[in-house]
Formats: sequence, structure tokens, C-alpha cells
Amino acid sequence: MTQPAAPVPPRSTPLERVAIHDVPERARRGPLIRYAIAVALTLIAFGLTMLLDQYLERAVFLLFWPAVIVVAWLGGLGPALLASFGAVALVDYYLLPPRGFHLATPGEIVAIATFLVMSALTSWAVSLVEREQAASASAAKENASLARQLDDQAGELSHQLEESQAMQEEIELSAEELAERTGEAEAAEAFTRGVLESISDPFVVHDADWRFRYINSAAASVFTASGRGPAENLIGKVVWDVWPELRGSTMEERMRHASEKRKPVSFESFYPERSAWSELFCYPLPDGGLGTQWKDITDRKRAEESAGYLARATEVLASSLDYESTLSQLAHLIVPHFADWCAVNIVDDNGEPRQLAVAHVDPAKVKWADELNRRYPPDNNAATGVPQVLRTGKPELYPEIPDDLLVAGAIDDEHLRITRELGLKSALVVPLSRPTGTIGAITIVSAESGRRYTEEDLEFAMELARRAALAVENARLHRMEQEARQSAEAANEAKTQFLAVMSHELRTPLNAIGGYAELLLMGIRGDLTEAQQADLERIQRSQRNLLSLINDILNYAKLEAGHVEFAMSTVALHPLILDLEPLVTPQLRARILTYDDSGCDPGLNAWGDAEKVRQIVLNLLSNAIKFTEPGGRISIRCREQGDMVEVVVADTGLGIPEDRISSVFEPFVQLERKLSSNHEGTGLGLAISRDLARGMNGELTVSSKPGEGSEFQLTLHKART
Repeated sequence: MTQPAAPVPPRSTPLERVAIHDVPERARRGPLIRYAIAVALTLIAFGLTMLLDQYLERAVFLLFWPAVIVVAWLGGLGPALLASFGAVALVDYYLLPPRGFHLATPGEIVAIATFLVMSALTSWAVSLVEREQAASASAAKENASLARQLDDQAGELSHQLEESQAMQEEIELSAEELAERTGEAEAAEAFTRGVLESISDPFVVHDADWRFRYINSAAASVFTASGRGPAENLIGKVVWDVWPELRGSTMEERMRHASEKRKPVSFESFYPERSAWSELFCYPLPDGGLGTQWKDITDRKRAEESAGYLARATEVLASSLDYESTLSQLAHLIVPHFADWCAVNIVDDNGEPRQLAVAHVDPAKVKWADELNRRYPPDNNAATGVPQVLRTGKPELYPEIPDDLLVAGAIDDEHLRITRELGLKSALVVPLSRPTGTIGAITIVSAESGRRYTEEDLEFAMELARRAALAVENARLHRMEQEARQSAEAANEAKTQFLAVMSHELRTPLNAIGGYAELLLMGIRGDLTEAQQADLERIQRSQRNLLSLINDILNYAKLEAGHVEFAMSTVALHPLILDLEPLVTPQLRARILTYDDSGCDPGLNAWGDAEKVRQIVLNLLSNAIKFTEPGGRISIRCREQGDMVEVVVADTGLGIPEDRISSVFEPFVQLERKLSSNHEGTGLGLAISRDLARGMNGELTVSSKPGEGSEFQLTLHKART
């Protein structure tokens, strides 16, 4: 803070008042009085001369001399001359003999002339002295008047001096206060500038006429980097003159809105030339100006833009397996926010590049571009652009498109003229790559928007192309998969039809064999020996076994072909399990096994096809009996698990090795021979049972430990009450 000035002691200049005396002014006589005095004094001198004539002898002019001098003193030169000539006339007439006018003698003439000359000179001298005295008196009077005026002025000046000294004291006090206030203002300004300079973001202040008043160091660095010059050269200049491209822009509209409405506003703005984003905050100031702060949000906006584009691109690319359609949609997705032009080229089955799609915000320009591509097809041997990217698989970035590049790529003058009219500013060419090679390219071009692409934009375009290439690859693989599936389905359908026909053809003679064997055993054809009965029983067992195998194959073929229908309804599990006991009792007795079916709640119901549930449970029981050694135990129980119910069939057999559990449900798979050497079957029972369970929206699983037995769980939805 500035130190206040030391107080100045009051100064005074005293003015002494002097005594001023008035000079008496000599009375000024009129001409008549002055000439009357001359006549009177001449006559008096004449009378005295006449009385003293005898004493004066020839000094007749002796008394006239004083009269002339007095007249000159009192009346001036004119009356004195009159007195002189009057004296000569009186002397000549009355005093000089002879009496009366006569010719004077030379001596008289000399006396008269001497008198006249001397009286004239004396009168002139006296009158001159008298005039000088009068002039002196007048000057003295004027001087006295001037002295009085000076004295009055001196008094007034003294009063003014006193007032001036008082005012000076007030000014000195005001100066001290002003110095103090100035110091405070300077300190406040220094503090304010310190605060503004401490802001890491650029900050500027405009006055009411949009002239720069303040620019902090961060803003100065931005302006210098953009080529607008140092900050000191911008102070006082109008922002719209320095940045004419902002006129008519959204930025100008928002800033003027904040200034006119006197309300703070914030908004985001994009600078195409720098491919940068800023977030601006405008604050109205009390003097009508505006404070503007902004921060670079390019990284955040690019991340948001990339994430948004990539999410939408992924959605578009996943919307259809027709990759040509999705790539065309992708080109239109890029325009107009990221590019003014976008073209997609794909390599066809013959290895030739083909333009798949062109996008621009103006459909008329798209048609014009197609016509241009038809008239001037690209050179596949070109050293730049799409042909080069397709050959090398490396992207190309053109931050600026110089005219030399247009000249190098032009086919003729007309082609060059057209490409120049496009006003291309910047471009990206990125490959659509897959492990086997490059399958296409995406060309992204900036024109009307003036955007300049950067390395960050290239990275985004590469990620976009990577996803597009992956979508194309997936679409092609899916197409191949569909074709293979269609072929497999056709083969499977042929297999199913073959199995169905063969099953039907095989079941007919097998049923006939079984029927005729039964007739023979009944003795219709005559009595049989014990050996013959035993042979016929073996024939029946083989017939039933073969018929069971054929039925299993036929059922599995139907399941695979999707020809099995399910009649879904409420299935009461407890009575269903009770009905199965008579069917498995002969097998249990034959294997000397213990059977336990007491673990099922009578009120527990499942949602499914009762016949299919019966088939699954019977298959599980038969399988458990088959692989449980004599003296073992078979149990069946039901339990509720939330919205599901489980039917569990457990045995104390040899169990299943851990490495075989995942394969027991595969078709035509059986356990190792040491576990199944005495058992017949196709290995389709569990596969059919699992498919039936899944057909009812359920599941069939198993848990087992070798030497401890196995436990199969049939899981179904609980029936709705």
C-alpha cells in the first residue's frame, strides 16, 4: 500500500497596509478669469509705476516684471503675453516721453524688445513650471488612486491568499486521503489480478462495446498459440474484429444473450479448425461488460463422442447380419457430426474393391458423387488413398489436404476442377482388417464444416473400423454357419426320415417274430419240449430287447428333429411314482435290490407332460437297477426347491468316474466295459431323458462318487395352484 504524504505546514504571506494621502488638486480657472487677472495685474503694475515714476527713472518695466510672472503663474502663457504687450503699450503711451504714441528711440526699442523677449521667456518658463506642477499633481492624484486600488487589491489578495492557504490545507488532506484510497485501490487491483491470474483456465473481460479490457496469462497463451498476437496488442480491440469467423455463430449468440439479459450463461462450443471443444462461462459485469472463462474439454468430448459413436455403431453393426446394409448405415451414422463425407469400400469375392456406400447430408451430392465415381473410377494402383490402404492395411491421415494432392490424384482438368470445388479440408482412410487380410476401407472427409482431423480422431476411426471389420467377419462366418447348418439340418432330416422308415420296417417283422413265438409258447402249434420253450423264450427276450433299441433310436430321432409334442399340465408326482413300482418290481427282485419310495409328499405337483415325466422316471429307475450290484439299494424321493420341484433317483451302485460325468448324457455313450459288460443298451436312455426334461423347461443332472453310487435329479417347474 502507498504511504500517505507527510502533512505540509500552513504558509502565509502578510501584506502591510500603507497610509495613502490625497494630493490636493489645483483649481483650474476659466479663460475669462485668467485674462481678467492679466489685465488687473497689468493695471496695478501700471498704477504703481505711475506713482513711483520719479523714483524709478528709466526702470519703467521694473514693476511689470512681477505682474507678468504672477500672471504667467496664475493664468498661463497667453495671459502673460497679454500682460507683457499691455505693459509695453501703457509704458510707451504714458511713461515714455513724449506722451502718446510716437516712434521710439533705439534705446527704447531695445528696452521694449528686451522686456518683451524676457517676459515671454519668463512667462513660458513659469507656465511650463505651472503645467508640470499641475501634471505632477494630477499624476500624484492618479498615483494615490492607484495606490488605493492596489491597497484594496492587496487586502483582497490577502483574503484570497488566506482562503487559498485554507484550500491548500484541504487539498493536502484530500491528497493524503486520495493517496490512501489509491493505495487501497492499487492493492485491490493487485489482489484482483492475482486472483484472475491464479485461474488456470483462460479468462478475459470485455467492455460494453466488446473491446478487450483484460486478458489473463492463460488466455494470452491461447491467443498467441492461435496466431492472434500477444495479449497487449489485443487490449482495446473488438473481439468480433479479431475473430470475424465468430460472427453469426452460436458462441456470439450466447455471449450477446448473457450481456443483454444480464444473466450468466454456460455452453459448449466446437472449433473445427483445431478440432477442439471448450466449455464457456459468461458473467455480466456491473459496467455493462462481460467476463468470459473457458476450459478445454476436448479430451472429455472426444471420449463422449467416441463412446457414443462406438455404442451406436455397435448397435447398428449388430442389428443385422447383412453387413452391406449395416456398413451403409454406419456411413450415414458418421455424417454429419464427425464428417461431411463418408465412403465405404469393400473387397468383393473376386478381390476387386467396390464402393459399397457414400454418405453426405445432402442426398443430391451423394448422387453427384456416385456419378463422379462412375465417370472417374479410382486407380487401383494409386500410391495413396483407398488402393494404398487396401494393399498395405495401414491407415492414412491427412490433417490438411493441399492442392498438390488434388493435382496428383486428378485424371484430367475437369476432374481437378470438380475435386477443387468440393472444398476438401481434411481426411482419414482406415482399413477394415481381419486376420486373413484387409477386406475394405472407410474414408472420412471434412469439407464444409472445416474440421481438421488429428491423431486422436484417427484412433477413433481405427476402433470404428475394427468393429466394422469384426461385424463383417461375424456376418460372413454366420452366413457360412447358416449354410453349414442348413446342410446339417437337411442331412439330419434325411437321417431322421431314414431312421423312422427303418424303425417302421424293422418293427413290423420284430412284432411278427414276437407274435409267432408267443403262439408257439401257447401250444397252438402243438406241445413243445422244454428245450424248445427255452429257445422260444430266448427269442422273445431278444425280440423285446431289439424292439426297445429300435424304439429308443426312433424316439431320439424324433427329439432331434423336434417332432415330439408336449401336453403340459399338472402332474401329481406321488401317485405317478406309486404307479411305477409294479413295473420295476420284477427287475428289483431279479437283482435282489431294496426299493424305497417313501420320500415324496402327496401334495407336491409338477408342471409338465405326465407321460414324458413317467418315461423319464422309469428310465432313471431302470438305469439305476441295471448298474447296481445285488444287495444294493434303490430310492426315489421328491423335494421342493422354491419355484421348482425335484425327483431324485439314488442308487448304491459303482458310481460314475468324475471325468465321465459330463458325457453320460451324450447319445450312444456308455460307461467303461468293466462297469457295463453285463448290460445291453444303445446308450440313448439318458440322452432321451435329458432332452425330454429340457422340452418341459426342466433339467436332468447327476452327482456321483465312484464306489458310493449315483444320484440323478429331475428338476421341473412347480405347478401353479
